[in-house]
Amino acid sequence: MNQPTSLVKFTDPEAGIRILSDSRLRWSSPALFEDPFELSHHSTLNFDSRKLLASCVKSTMGLIFSRDDPLGTSPLIKAIRRWRTEERFDNEEEAQEVLSELLTSMVQHREPEMLRLMKDWRDYTRRLRILCLTEKHEENALWRRYADNHKGLAIRFACGDETSLPKPQAVRYTDTKPEITPLAEQMDILMNGTKVEVQESFPDKFLSKSKADIKEREWRVIRHIEGCDLPEQEAHWYEEVPFQQSEVRAIYFGVAMDSKLKQDVCNLAKRRYPKAKLFQARTQNSNFELEFDRIDSNGELVQQ
Repeated sequence: MNQPTSLVKFTDPEAGIRILSDSRLRWSSPALFEDPFELSHHSTLNFDSRKLLASCVKSTMGLIFSRDDPLGTSPLIKAIRRWRTEERFDNEEEAQEVLSELLTSMVQHREPEMLRLMKDWRDYTRRLRILCLTEKHEENALWRRYADNHKGLAIRFACGDETSLPKPQAVRYTDTKPEITPLAEQMDILMNGTKVEVQESFPDKFLSKSKADIKEREWRVIRHIEGCDLPEQEAHWYEEVPFQQSEVRAIYFGVAMDSKLKQDVCNLAKRRYPKAKLFQARTQNSNFELEFDRIDSNGELVQQ
């Protein structure tokens, strides 16, 4: 996917005025997103050792009694091939007893690594800060959800090299909720000896959302803060990151924005962001879409 040259931040009017007054954007911990599907340092695994063991036993039995030889070179797969050649087990009950004992030892050996994984996850996510942006300023649903039901505004920022938003990453929209590590991944590590450094995939866990939100066309910029003590209260887990005044490309006013607040923003733009273009949203007569008219710093239409 091509990297965008600008992205949009939707906001309520008060937050928008604060952003433009201070020339700072708030990057937040995922714990502050108020989204029950978003992972955070509170997230846990979707399985425990008993479920991992039961799944591995079931999968291994399937390989033992399958028509086809199992593929792989791990010690367990080699043992399964030997058992098949020797016709080691007469029935599934006999196999289950032996496998439960063998795989219990393997799962227990894996447990310290799982504890380390979860500690690394909590350490990583507590210090994660994310800025959420979008490609499009025209999307009706974004104005309703993120701009106080059309009472707010949207600000378009330059992004890319030599800006405060250097490496935005596109969100993927899927049917599968992200997990810290799926059960299938841990089974693959145990049974096939697959070398997976789960910690390396931590950032990727924050780039997936439901297909129900696909119209948002979201991009995220991710940063990890180091070397400082975190506030005790999660409500303060955010960072105010400055941006250059030249990075503000355009400001869009919602259909229902208060006229006084709108003029306050226009005055701010005239004083601090003279190169930013201003646009007023309006509803179309024939459909449920928005159009945007260019205005000047007095809120008057600009003749095209």
